[in-house]
Amino acid sequence: MNKKEKTYYALSSPPGRSATANIRISGPRSLATLSKLTTKNKHVFKHGTTRVCNIFNKNNILVDKVVVVFYHKPKSYTGEDMVEIHAHGNPLITHSIFNELSNFGLRPADPGEFTRNAYLNNKIDLVQAEAVLSLINAQTNKGVELSISSASGSLSSHLKELRGSLINALSHVEYELDISEMDNHRKTLNLVVRDLEKTTNHINNLIKSYNTLRLLRDGIRVIIVGTPNVGKSTLFNAILGQDRAIVTSRPGTTRDAIESALQILNYSIFLVDTAGIRETKKLIESEGIKKTKLEIAGADLIYHVLDSTTKKNNKKLPTTTKTITIYSKSDLLSKQEKESLIRGNNEAVVVSGKLGMGLKKLTQKTTKAIGSSITQKESVYITSKRQQTILLNAFKALNSAQSPEVLGQLELISIHLKDAINQFDWLLGKTTADDVLNTIFSDFCVGK
Repeated sequence: MNKKEKTYYALSSPPGRSATANIRISGPRSLATLSKLTTKNKHVFKHGTTRVCNIFNKNNILVDKVVVVFYHKPKSYTGEDMVEIHAHGNPLITHSIFNELSNFGLRPADPGEFTRNAYLNNKIDLVQAEAVLSLINAQTNKGVELSISSASGSLSSHLKELRGSLINALSHVEYELDISEMDNHRKTLNLVVRDLEKTTNHINNLIKSYNTLRLLRDGIRVIIVGTPNVGKSTLFNAILGQDRAIVTSRPGTTRDAIESALQILNYSIFLVDTAGIRETKKLIESEGIKKTKLEIAGADLIYHVLDSTTKKNNKKLPTTTKTITIYSKSDLLSKQEKESLIRGNNEAVVVSGKLGMGLKKLTQKTTKAIGSSITQKESVYITSKRQQTILLNAFKALNSAQSPEVLGQLELISIHLKDAINQFDWLLGKTTADDVLNTIFSDFCVGK
């Protein structure tokens, strides 16, 4: 197969059996390929118009009756000539069509190649391309909503406005350096500093927005941890309202992480029950404890479950992640004992997973803890760690431009402004190395 072949194809719907399978073809030979597959003159295919056709193999045997659409460049997703084939969703049919495309000399697409070429052909910028990936991977309705907004260009427009404000500030500085008299420097400096403060605040809010988007897009991972037999699995089942985890009186029953999705108010939660943490020589249990520690490292919120009937194992977890302390088995305590526990830690929640007591208060605490992490109500959110890292660099450059040792020295302010503008060029993909592009688009599915 010729790797240099410029026309490529891929399945853009999930693999497996379904009502339809969507196949994309993009490149200069797209229309000619469609003409060969259907044995129809290429002039019958009009831009953006659906057409029902039969597809035949090289032996002129009918493969499938399909719906096809041809898009003429540059009015396509990729900016190239492009064809979409909507076939019946039988993998055997898809495989047969792929065989014909390979026989015509076309090649399978690389991961993310359709979106990469959309970027290279100026159909979208790099920020929009990353938003497409964010949209595909979103696990929540809110995540879909925010990612669609960014993919449509709202985030790019906001970033371009910020870049424009920096260019405007730089133009004032450069004018003073090249033409203006010294008497006007102070006035220009005050104007530039005021603009930079506003832009820096906007950038800082965008940097913070990534964590909010991640939680809203991916869902919040809430991990239940504690020593063996403190009631973790009982609590897990009680919150879900079903017997999802095995519960026994024998310590160490849970050997692996068990995950289940649920909604708490408007938040999408992934609740995870884990193996109890203790010293053990049992191989399988110790592997489960390793997984527990990995889950703790990736948690957004931790339920630390303590047995209210014993004073043991009440030490704090070695983590900086937000943690709600939960005293379990409250059905075994007297009213005075419950009140004593609360007096000792008024931030803790006393529950009985067995009887379902205390779950309403736990929900309230959980909502409050999540809400404190999602403090922003921004109109736009950045969608990738790359964007956050570059904005941090721009933020540092602007802070340097406003530092006491630099203020008043227009030459130094100009240098830092140019650095910040350069960061925005990297952000939007105006100047981006091939290895960065390879990293970004390698995370895409092949058909996108």
